[in-house]
Amino acid sequence: MSVIGIDIGGTNIRIGHDCNGKLKDFVKISTKENLKEGKIVECLANIIKKYIGEYCKDEEIQQIAIGIPATLSADRKEILQVPNIKGMNNIRLGEELEKVLGIKVALERDVHMLYFWDKYEQKIADDGIGIGIYIGTGVGNAIFINGKPLAGKDGAAGELGHIPMIGGKEQCGCGNLGCSECYASGWKLVQIKDKCFPETTMNELFVKHSNSHILREYVDAIACVACSEINILNPDSIIFGGGVINMKGFPKELLEERLYVHARKPYPAENLDIKYSVDKPDNGVKGAIIFAKTLI
Repeated sequence: MSVIGIDIGGTNIRIGHDCNGKLKDFVKISTKENLKEGKIVECLANIIKKYIGEYCKDEEIQQIAIGIPATLSADRKEILQVPNIKGMNNIRLGEELEKVLGIKVALERDVHMLYFWDKYEQKIADDGIGIGIYIGTGVGNAIFINGKPLAGKDGAAGELGHIPMIGGKEQCGCGNLGCSECYASGWKLVQIKDKCFPETTMNELFVKHSNSHILREYVDAIACVACSEINILNPDSIIFGGGVINMKGFPKELLEERLYVHARKPYPAENLDIKYSVDKPDNGVKGAIIFAKTLI
């Protein structure tokens, strides 16, 4: 018996299955080439069937778990909005796939799948409050209470990237003005590089310029955004991850210094438990597998 984990991203779909507690047969395919607008369920069902036929034909699949970069309904049955993949809005994807595959399918936000893995790898206990802050293209956020992700009334809890910043006037991709993503995201970092350091590659940006005023301000913005959640929740643990945090030369000491500055004194500032995720392409799949196992 086995479970399958799937991580659907705007660029790639990643799939793997569990074998004696370890990820096996990890596969990555292009999202654009394999998910066609208007045929999302059919395409994804065919991808899963092909994967099972090639790698799991002698196993009984008990559960499939899929991470989606989307807003999901509170019951996690319906995809409400996917910003970067056309044709996925308002699909009850899990139920539709179950009809075709005859296997139970569960949906969850992709950032929660990342946190499921990081929580396991970092040996974080279920008790209490754990948060994950993932600075990638945008600001991903996971809030876990006693080992379970917080969904919220409409399924939209944890939108840390869309906390409004006082006085903020930059246009966010969501349509609002002054969201925190406008100041603390990967796409903001690209803007900074293009404007201030055009001759430097992204990979070398922090290596060469981490002491520059504008990049120190950028790191401070990440700390400000994080502390808006830290000061409300007083979490037991905090995980930072994502492509930006894992960039070569990213100044983690400066981040922690600014977290202390912006956190409420004496607590939670004096007792922050900060950990860092190692950004690997299979993290979301491994997290989906862990989540799938909790459903059996």
